[in-house]
Amino acid sequence: MGLVKDILYKASKRSFLRKVNKQNVFPYYHIIEDHTLDHIKNLYSYKNKAQFSYDIDVLKQHYKPITPQDLLSGNYGDNCFLLSFDDGLKEIYTNIYPILKEKGVKGVFFINPQFVDNKEGLYKHYASIILSHIDREGLSKEQLEKVCSVFGFNCNTLERFKLELKGIPFSEREKLQSVFEILNLDIKDYLEKEEPYITRSQIKEMIDDGFYFGGHTMSHPPLHQLSFEEQKNEIIASMEWLKVHFGIDYSLFSFPFSDRSISKKLIEALFEYDSNIIIFGNSGLKQDIDDRIIQRFNLEKPDKQVEKQIVTENLYKYYNKIIGKYKINRS
Repeated sequence: MGLVKDILYKASKRSFLRKVNKQNVFPYYHIIEDHTLDHIKNLYSYKNKAQFSYDIDVLKQHYKPITPQDLLSGNYGDNCFLLSFDDGLKEIYTNIYPILKEKGVKGVFFINPQFVDNKEGLYKHYASIILSHIDREGLSKEQLEKVCSVFGFNCNTLERFKLELKGIPFSEREKLQSVFEILNLDIKDYLEKEEPYITRSQIKEMIDDGFYFGGHTMSHPPLHQLSFEEQKNEIIASMEWLKVHFGIDYSLFSFPFSDRSISKKLIEALFEYDSNIIIFGNSGLKQDIDDRIIQRFNLEKPDKQVEKQIVTENLYKYYNKIIGKYKINRS
């Protein structure tokens, strides 16, 4: 949270939720897990199963759950909620899916097809695996020098290296393979044993059970680091992959990392691809340039009370209206 949101969170009260629940909300998560995971722990924190179950109870108490089909058909009113989940981690099947079924709630799952079936992984997850390995095994001065030379880092301390590693650009992701070799870290063995990502058979089971899947790009790049054509291809290919492999007839997509740099030209290209597409961002309770763009907020911080978080998002909406940032402009 930023400074303004921190202030609003402290000022908010759980009881305020009854007064602000007319606004539809679209919270999103990445993962729900009771244990620490090497490929995630250096990137962000997340809730456990009990916390997630409580979140759903709170949402159902104050909002009406809708299905992805309701969203696609426009068959919903005010005071509704729909959950979505990014990155296609295996916990959407092992943990989230059973809880949603138990609660009678549907959701949308956005995946990166390149990682399905665990043949390769997201470069940010690779960086976290490396940092987890270093935390356990340590890093010699010689290894530090070799790893820094791979990326051209100007880092003479371990802490500086950790910071630099988490910020490597998408275009340099292949260099992580050299780091694995320097550290004698077998990434293929990790992918085979840990299976961080969902599989095709699990996706099929969930689709057959009435859950919806959407694209999240093929390889989860920061889209602002790609050309327009690369952006469009990454996005459309991820939705086409789902249609080819599972026969779905709808188009759902969520932007990786952030939608802040996304141009009007790219949005128009996606509408040209499918005029019925629903696009998901993560800019909070804001109004985008088209009703087919749904803006979400993150609800996975384990140290925040869910009621106060939702209230804070609503208060932040009014703050944005006051300062003229409620409506998103895309050039």
